[in-house]
Amino acid sequence: MPEDALSPAAARSPVRTFGPLGWPSPLLDETLEIDPYTSVALDGDRIVLELASGEQVQARLTVPVPGVLRVRVGDRLDDPAPSVLLADLPDEPASLSGSWDGVRISGPGVEAIWERDGQGLTLGAFRRAPKLALIGGPLGGVGRLRTADGPAGWLETAWLTPDAAVYGGGESYQGPDLRGRVRRAINCETHGASGLDVSYLTVPFYWSDAGWGVFVHSSAPTRADLGAAHSEVAAFSCTDDELDLFILTGSPPEILARYHALTGLPGALPEWAYGVWTSRCSYLSAAEIETVVDGYERAGCPVDVVHVDAWVSGNVIADLACNWTIDRDRFPDGWARRLAERGIRTSLWHNPYVVEGSDRATELEESGHLVRSPDGSPARTPDKPDRFLIDLTDDDAIAWWRRQVARLVAEEGVASFKPDFAEEIPLDAVFADGRTGWQLRNEYAVRYQEATHSALREALGTDEVALFCRSGTAGAHRYPCHWVGDTPSTWTGLVTALRACLSLSLSGFAFVAHDVGGFWTPGSFEWVPTAFAEMDHTLFEADVEGELFLRWTQWGALSPLMRFHGTGRREPWAYPAPFGELAVEACRVRARLRPYLERVGAEASRVGTPMMRPMVLACPGDRSARDAQLQYLLGPDLLVAPLLEPGGERTLYVPEGRWEPLWGLDPVTGPGWVTVGCGLAAFPAWVREGAEL
Repeated sequence: MPEDALSPAAARSPVRTFGPLGWPSPLLDETLEIDPYTSVALDGDRIVLELASGEQVQARLTVPVPGVLRVRVGDRLDDPAPSVLLADLPDEPASLSGSWDGVRISGPGVEAIWERDGQGLTLGAFRRAPKLALIGGPLGGVGRLRTADGPAGWLETAWLTPDAAVYGGGESYQGPDLRGRVRRAINCETHGASGLDVSYLTVPFYWSDAGWGVFVHSSAPTRADLGAAHSEVAAFSCTDDELDLFILTGSPPEILARYHALTGLPGALPEWAYGVWTSRCSYLSAAEIETVVDGYERAGCPVDVVHVDAWVSGNVIADLACNWTIDRDRFPDGWARRLAERGIRTSLWHNPYVVEGSDRATELEESGHLVRSPDGSPARTPDKPDRFLIDLTDDDAIAWWRRQVARLVAEEGVASFKPDFAEEIPLDAVFADGRTGWQLRNEYAVRYQEATHSALREALGTDEVALFCRSGTAGAHRYPCHWVGDTPSTWTGLVTALRACLSLSLSGFAFVAHDVGGFWTPGSFEWVPTAFAEMDHTLFEADVEGELFLRWTQWGALSPLMRFHGTGRREPWAYPAPFGELAVEACRVRARLRPYLERVGAEASRVGTPMMRPMVLACPGDRSARDAQLQYLLGPDLLVAPLLEPGGERTLYVPEGRWEPLWGLDPVTGPGWVTVGCGLAAFPAWVREGAEL
């Protein structure tokens, strides 16, 4: 899985091929020297830190949100430039006073001390890491990172209480609790990997049920060692010239609410988005789609949205780029409006890449709308070098992009888009705003999704807009929904998709989804390229094992959004009895739950609480609930424990109270663990007693 060079020094050196899994903990990176601060002094409205090397740097402390302290450390601390990762913040200065033991810091919901002796900052449950010779020297608090070439970023450390868990970081296919791991916040094309610690969507926001959170405000790759190098130490590093750190305090719900106050609330979805989406990689013509919709009607299976990948001219699966030109031979004028007459909305795929030598690439290059390499030529994506990127830091390029979205809404009647890809940003690229690909690696996805979201919002005349996005970082949650990418159609793929959805929900994303049925099977690599080359939809097969497809559909019906998608056929009625019939029934259950889902979604966009609520968030302070890492509450009243293995048996934790079965099982009472057996028609899901779904 090739990737760009990821060491901090790579920001200033030529790009190399490097695997993201090889980027070590900042505490164990042999290319780095840590220059920790040794003393602190008060200087007016700022403090001055002296580093072990003798260098002095300033720190500016503000309280942008009650219960949140912003710490900016560096050589130039004028007002920070606007950031697409953040909401508009008042950023009021903290009150500083000197004392015998350091500098006292106060503000709304903030009482902290920066200690004189080099031990660092203490704010509520956020405490300095002790000086530990086990990691090669003093580490307390902030330190500058250096390489042989000079300064290479910043490091902040914190103490991990013995029984604390750590969450956040974006999507994690290895599960939501990050304690004991190194988390690399760099968006990557995973190429369908499952269970590895690489992600399409990363967020440098981490929080602990001990009562603290840390948000490293950076668009560049960052690292977090969360008890990996030393079991009791967390370390957060960035490669920026200035450290911009937000320290949050509170319970799990309070920390997430404060994070949303910093980065913005999730966007609102239209009611129809909570229905059933049908998709494939890809439907190849309007005629095929009409046949598919007829199949849904014959089966009595609800369907609300049809998504199409291969609507453009050419071969999308070969190009993996978007030329924005609809293929009228396959999709004649009025095709989407005819679907709308049947009550079905249309979603279209796109990505921010164009193919070298194409008419679209020539147009965009002549207009100056492409990202550049250092030599002035168009920058190429690292994983597929015949593709160029559109420069979405350039206002004229953004306007061009928005016109393409508006045109498709006006001409085709499109209701939604799937902003795919945007992870592969070359690190040495040069953008119109002067920043490099390293500095914009993760932020690019936010700009990309915002451009589509704002254009669609304006074209449709509503603030309730539905997208289906793959990449992102802090702030991307404002443009929902985000799905967890190309997981394999295996039981392992189902489990890792669940883990990724849960971790994403704990990273500020209120609306998450997955490919129901999984994206790929090994056999699909043999016939999918032929199907696209010949535009022959009859080559697509129902290629997922029957029980797995049914259980994935049942889980999808109880997820924030439900979309069938994959390289093979994913229409539930395409699978043999009893699996196909029961999958159709799961879709009917989804339709009956729509009023509840719409209420929960409206609450998510209003206050930020995710629709999918992992147990640490749903039952804060309940240690047994925290250990139930593969289940969740959908909204406040629906307990969901997806089946993760063949056979239908599931052990789960039941929160306090009596819970009535959603379908096919007996009531359960908590608190406590239970093991249930589920026939094919049953699924482990229960409703809180007295709740109205």
